Amino acid sequence: MYSYTIILQRAVLVEANRNLKIAVVDDQNELSEVYSRGIENLGYPPPAFFNDGTSMVRALTRERQPFDVIIMNYRIPEMSGIEAAKIIQRYKKDTKMIIATSNDFVKVEALGAGLSFLLKPFSVEQLAECLEGSRLDKARNS
Repeated sequence: MYSYTIILQRAVLVEANRNLKIAVVDDQNELSEVYSRGIENLGYPPPAFFNDGTSMVRALTRERQPFDVIIMNYRIPEMSGIEAAKIIQRYKKDTKMIIATSNDFVKVEALGAGLSFLLKPFSVEQLAECLEGSRLDKARNS
């Protein structure tokens, strides 16, 4: 009975992960493969990639692309990740945003704006915790 419960819980988790729509905003193209591999290894679908905040905002507002989670670098062209996140929050209040940066000083500003924070370089386990929290938030709001 116990092993059946664990198998069932994993199946439910994998199915929930398949439904989470993730976007990554980072101007370092070489990181796209790293993000993609890590996210897919955790059982999530491949993420969509954007090189700057403007293209991300446009995708959400004009093109109406839905995302449950956006992982955004702090230093991106045209506007900071936090500036882009604040614009996105006006239109998509249910979208969870994670600021990922190697600049520790950004943490206070990110958390103050209601964003999650990942300090680069981060582990797959840290990424998994952020995404798991996003998946649970989505399930609660559904």
